[in-house]
Amino acid sequence: MTPKYLIIDGYNVLGAMGLPPQKVIGQGEVHRDQFVARLGIYAQAINCSVTVVFDAWRQSGNLRHSSHQTGVTVMYTAEGERADQVIQQLIRQHGNETAVVTSDLEVTNVARAFGAFVIRSQEFLTRLQKGSQQRTAARSPRGNHNEKDESGDLTIGRKDKKGNPRKLPKKLRQRNRIMKRF
Repeated sequence: MTPKYLIIDGYNVLGAMGLPPQKVIGQGEVHRDQFVARLGIYAQAINCSVTVVFDAWRQSGNLRHSSHQTGVTVMYTAEGERADQVIQQLIRQHGNETAVVTSDLEVTNVARAFGAFVIRSQEFLTRLQKGSQQRTAARSPRGNHNEKDESGDLTIGRKDKKGNPRKLPKKLRQRNRIMKRF
């Protein structure tokens, strides 16, 4: 099943870009706004509902609120509430129709438990930077199990395994198929 919802851990991705929350907040949220604008263009290209969640738990008096900017739903957490908690609630709500962008282990575990597709922040940034027209399936590095047999000829893969040694494992092929969309 291809995901209908893309949920992004905002400051996690900005941190992967080299912009920790302190730097983003300290510079008037310009980087955050630019990131949301890029996500808007990306959302149109993938034709998917995109939600980005930012932490606002340190700001007193804040209530959870969201806005719709350039085709992206931007959510800010309430005082004392973490973005991870909100993302986990969204995952529970949408289940296996969700793709989640995060590098947080706890969020990743919850996503996998509910059948959601997980994209690491750095992997997503690579896709985002390539642009909507240059989206291609990411190729995973495979271990090279080349060996020489008794005659000295080079053999590909292991002899005791069945199947095509040049074909990626089924899980990787499925992941690549889903990643083509993103």
